[in-house]
Amino acid sequence: MIINWESYISRVPLLFNRRQLLKALFASTAVVGLTSQAAVPVASAKGGKGIDKKFLLQMAKDIYPHDGFLDDKPYVNVVDGLIKEAGTDAATDKLLTDGLTALNASAKKIHGKSYTQISSYGAREALLRHIELGGFFQKVRGGLLFGLYNNKDLFPKFGYEGSSHEHGGYIDRGFSDMTWLPQDPRVKGGKK
Repeated sequence: MIINWESYISRVPLLFNRRQLLKALFASTAVVGLTSQAAVPVASAKGGKGIDKKFLLQMAKDIYPHDGFLDDKPYVNVVDGLIKEAGTDAATDKLLTDGLTALNASAKKIHGKSYTQISSYGAREALLRHIELGGFFQKVRGGLLFGLYNNKDLFPKFGYEGSSHEHGGYIDRGFSDMTWLPQDPRVKGGKK
């Protein structure tokens, strides 16, 4: 699958300049940050088809942490979507169930406790780094990528104004806001 990063980048909030955004995206791919244990109530410990919703939610928050300005609801929506997909697709069900089982087995082998019982983000991150190139991790990551960063309801949380395409593009609407590029005097509104 070829990922068109420009389409993602153009939708991401303007709390960051493009360089900061790119750094954040690539760093998030490698799993960074802290997660909070405070959560939107999880309906049950086990989701349909044997998928542990609480476990999947913790993993999702570890992959793209946004502590301080994003509550658990968007993560829960992504997790619910993955579980719903698993309910209708046997391959997804197997991928998620087997992935969670293997991740938990690694957690117990290395730390003597389940993944969700590990309080150290660094320890959980190390476990995720071992699986980050696998299909299970990429499935969860992909759901989060679209569920968080392509979610128009969350654009204001990230400080993103939305697409500029229908407004004529970035040239006359925010292009010159990028502080990390030299200003082009030909650009309307650019510094001279």
